[in-house]
Amino acid sequence: MSLFDIDISALAQARASMVIAAPREAVWARIADPETWPDWNRDVEWVGTVGRVTVGTKFEWRAGGMTIRSTVQALDAPNFIGWTGKTTVVSARHVWHLTADGANTRVETAESFRGAYATLLPGHAKRTIQKALEQGLADLKSECEGRRPRRAA
Repeated sequence: MSLFDIDISALAQARASMVIAAPREAVWARIADPETWPDWNRDVEWVGTVGRVTVGTKFEWRAGGMTIRSTVQALDAPNFIGWTGKTTVVSARHVWHLTADGANTRVETAESFRGAYATLLPGHAKRTIQKALEQGLADLKSECEGRRPRRAA
């Protein structure tokens, strides 16, 4: 278990979990390779070049109409990854925990927002995070279980 977590004092935060019928390493391969996110996560528009992901890796990506600058803060492959992300109106912390469950993988994810958006519209920000986490998990499940065609390039 990593010491890095979401900001539990943030006004906007959410958690979601799901069991995916795929080995943990296969699920990890999708989460820990940001450059592939647009292939399976319908909310991710693009991700810049990332390269090998380690603690301190910085990358830029676009989701929800916002360009996000992220830095990997914690990594314990294939169990845990956490990063921070910044936009003009949000400072986010996002974590993923993967646990082997027989031939399946239990995936738990959480995110918190601070900043103008979360301060001015905390309820909306929380609903936005919750929807994004649930949609991302559903897309990840479909991808890992082979039920979703890849996006055209």
